[in-house]
Amino acid sequence: MKKIKSAKMYVLFLTLLLIASLAACKNSGSENTGDSQDGTASGKITVGGWPSGDDAFNAAMAGFQEVYPDIEVELQFTDTTSHHQALQTALAAGSDAPDVAMVEGAYIAQYRNSSALTNLLEEPYGAGDLKDDFVAYKWDQTYSADGSRLVAIPWDIGPCSYFYRTDVFEEAGLPTDPEEVARLMSTWDGVLQAAEAVSIPGKRWLLPDASYLYFELFCNRDYYDEDLNLVIEREGDIDCLDAVINMRQNQWDMNVDMWSNEAYAGYAAGSCASVFTGAWFGGFLKTDIDPEGAGHWAVTTLPGGVKSSNWGGSFLVIPEQSENKEAAWAFIKYMLATEKGQNDMFQAVDYYPAYKPAWENNEIYEAEDSYFGGQKTKALWAEIASELQPVNTTMMDTTAEGCIYSSVNAGLEQGLSAEEIRNLVASDIETATAEVKQQQIQVLKDTGLWDK
Repeated sequence: MKKIKSAKMYVLFLTLLLIASLAACKNSGSENTGDSQDGTASGKITVGGWPSGDDAFNAAMAGFQEVYPDIEVELQFTDTTSHHQALQTALAAGSDAPDVAMVEGAYIAQYRNSSALTNLLEEPYGAGDLKDDFVAYKWDQTYSADGSRLVAIPWDIGPCSYFYRTDVFEEAGLPTDPEEVARLMSTWDGVLQAAEAVSIPGKRWLLPDASYLYFELFCNRDYYDEDLNLVIEREGDIDCLDAVINMRQNQWDMNVDMWSNEAYAGYAAGSCASVFTGAWFGGFLKTDIDPEGAGHWAVTTLPGGVKSSNWGGSFLVIPEQSENKEAAWAFIKYMLATEKGQNDMFQAVDYYPAYKPAWENNEIYEAEDSYFGGQKTKALWAEIASELQPVNTTMMDTTAEGCIYSSVNAGLEQGLSAEEIRNLVASDIETATAEVKQQQIQVLKDTGLWDK
């Protein structure tokens, strides 16, 4: 997630599907609403992150305070990049870090070996007891390379979906029903058809940035294989890049970053008719981007026939420097490891829980969402989530992700072909990640998990 408001033990993740693991949740404490926590922790803690995490915590705060009336919580929130930069600086300095900090999925590989974060496997935390209650591949991402430490608890996953303005689609003569939109846009030709229909030159566009169509192939953040080889070639990638080129040449995209103020304004005004990203974006729309947009938005599966993917998701950590770890741990356990905490937040901001017992609340997961015109969005995300597969997370992921956008747009400006753009992306990623890749390898060597 961005502004507003992703040895074998290290590189292999369990292949348990989410939907299969749902049945195993039946005996894992799905009725726990926090009442089992003793409520004796006290004092003041600060919690740092990026919006709309603050809206989520506020939605669950009343329940937390019922269990922990003597803990005072101060939220310190800024944009995603600034938050992670400040957190990194504070951890290095040994001061000024919040007691609890959010870590976005793309950054987790950079933090999970840090001795500046509290090892939650140790007493009195005993986080290992929570393992079976969380999505396996997200839980596995929280361990250090050698498996001896666990420094984060997963918050959410991000079933990736396509958000579109039904009012704009209707005006453009396009279908508005989610299943019909999915069929229309299941091919890149269909995506271009929709882009042309929506387009009003200089006034209305289908997407903020055409390069995001190519990023759609990488939103799982599965850039590297087990041997840390860059995996750049994807099924249908050349056809996708041809569509990107076509869209830019016809000016059917705004040619602005999807996280920019211009894009936000476009989503709210209907001048930018759609965007695809994780389920959590629904919360951004409701609370920040377009709070008056109820009834104008719908959600469906990814365009271009791209398989089910996960975009992002976040974690909570406790910096070792925290002076009130007892209260910090109480906050994390209530918010992330109780059905009530997770679902109060999910209903507020669409952060799809990584905590599996939360899924058993059928009243919530089968509910109609009035913001999205009565659509059962959580049921859609549950279906997508059931198809998600584990990926290999590395320290290079955030850098590689940045190259997708910058290199594709550079190739478009240079008038390169689809094959040339793909080659440029690969070259730029290899260059940009060379140093951090060596750091990643050294971490594995130090733990005896690298023999290449």
